[in-house]
Amino acid sequence: MKQIQSGTEICPMKSVVRRIGQQLFAALSTKGLALLVNHGIAEEKLKAVYADLDNFCALPEGCQAQYLRNPVNKHGYVRPGTEQFDETKKELRHSFNITTLSAAAMPAQEEVPDFPSHTFPLAHDLTNLSRVLLQALASVFGLPPSALLASHSGMLQSDGRNPSCMQLLYYPPVPPEDKGPCCHDAIAYTRCGAHSDRCTFTLVAQDSEGGLEVKLNGSEKWQAVGHLPGAILVQTGELLGNWTTNLLPPLMHRVEVPSGMYARARGRHCVAFFCHPDKDATVPPLIIPLAPTPPVCAPPHISLHHRLLNAAHHIQKRFRETYA
Repeated sequence: MKQIQSGTEICPMKSVVRRIGQQLFAALSTKGLALLVNHGIAEEKLKAVYADLDNFCALPEGCQAQYLRNPVNKHGYVRPGTEQFDETKKELRHSFNITTLSAAAMPAQEEVPDFPSHTFPLAHDLTNLSRVLLQALASVFGLPPSALLASHSGMLQSDGRNPSCMQLLYYPPVPPEDKGPCCHDAIAYTRCGAHSDRCTFTLVAQDSEGGLEVKLNGSEKWQAVGHLPGAILVQTGELLGNWTTNLLPPLMHRVEVPSGMYARARGRHCVAFFCHPDKDATVPPLIIPLAPTPPVCAPPHISLHHRLLNAAHHIQKRFRETYA
């Protein structure tokens, strides 16, 4: 994974944007992911959000039920087992989706103090970082800096025209009845089954507990992603794969249960920002640069045709597949 220097300014100098774009393209076209460093998002902001999610998950189920995910805007709490990527195992994962920055849609102050005051600044930071990366990618594809920004203008605007989401994730300790794959009579658990994201790209910040595994482009082998303190991962999504005719193919990834008893007894925390285009967005034709390596075959469910999918149609189709 290539480390990329970044920043959260909306309009950095053109040369900086171009350099970030070149590094990002090289990493995503050869690996499917990149590590961003010096991005300006303080680790303390992430730790505060992790603690807030812990407090929310400790609430009685009756309190949590007030904030279950809204079927329309997808905002809210998702209980373990609701979203399944691997039907052969029980997935251990709590998540709170943030698609609107409305205090009324957040846990009450008496239930989780300061939840909005911690999550809102982080959501703004990740939105701004996404805008920088969109400008950087536009420079690589021969577009003006505003081209991809225009097609992603509604991120977290609460008006329903853009499905971008900041997802807070907590993976609890593994129950003692899970004895591992060698014991056929035990319950099999995982933390998140294998999948690719149905967005333009995903920004991932995680703690040091580990478990994230990826299939790098052109490989069928799962590889663990190491933890670099303070770094943010960029993962290619399905829409970017479609727009680039799979030159930047979406990254297959999963979160496995760790093998050590000490690690299995600990929870894992993560924040993922799914950068989506507006539902009615059309992306201008991309001038595809020469690829460092030949394009590879796509993961399942990825279309290789040259016609751009309507963003809303693609997202709805993949959502139905996940929750069928």
